[in-house]
Amino acid sequence: MNKKKIVILLLIMMILPGIIESCLKERGTDNAGEFTIDNNLYGYGPYYAIGFSFEQARELKTNDSPEPDITVHARTDAQGNVSGAYLDTPNLQASYALAGEFDTDTEAKDFFNNLLEVGTYTWYLFADNISEHQVYVFKTRKDNYVKFRIKDLVLNDTENGPYAQVTIEWRIQPDGSTTFSQ
Repeated sequence: MNKKKIVILLLIMMILPGIIESCLKERGTDNAGEFTIDNNLYGYGPYYAIGFSFEQARELKTNDSPEPDITVHARTDAQGNVSGAYLDTPNLQASYALAGEFDTDTEAKDFFNNLLEVGTYTWYLFADNISEHQVYVFKTRKDNYVKFRIKDLVLNDTENGPYAQVTIEWRIQPDGSTTFSQ
């Protein structure tokens, strides 16, 4: 074999494992991160919104299968003005538990980082009256636990109607245990 063929063969042997690994890697295998979702509707019948799947670590349309774990909705008062927001889940089980509510981002972040075990909580079908600096525990449809912190919440009355946008920092425990890694 000449030197040129040997060099090409060595390059292929060095590059091929990386290509194979990237092809085999499951999409969205992160166990933590941050995302922003809102309640805008898209499409032309049927309409859909964008939610987030903790299991897949990515945004999903509300008409995808499986559906996202979490979506945000604007709440309105009797006059139709935005009065708040809530988080919903299509899994039809009580999945939300408010673990803590804080005055500052620093307090919320410290609590989030030090929340290492799922405690005994009252679970709800949705997270009502969400606000910045809240920390929740969420149970997915696959019975895995997620802790998340509301970092930012935007509420507006727009020409398209009530608008809510939420930014969330999250961490999932993908093996079903009640202990979170750091």
